[in-house]
Amino acid sequence: MRSWDRTDNIGVQSHFELVEVQPGTDSDSYVVTLKVSGNGFNGTGPMTFRLRDGLIASLRIS
Repeated sequence: MRSWDRTDNIGVQSHFELVEVQPGTDSDSYVVTLKVSGNGFNGTGPMTFRLRDGLIASLRIS
């Protein structure tokens, strides 16, 4: 996420508002719905986080 924020998200002044968190298909995954606003993408969309050892191991924006 840090890399994505530095490269793709820089300068768009994004604001993320948490809408919902649901368990994913695996015990270590969660589907998080965010409302995004700023000078880039604006809208609501799901992100699937997979955790490993309490840290984000992967993130898929769908």
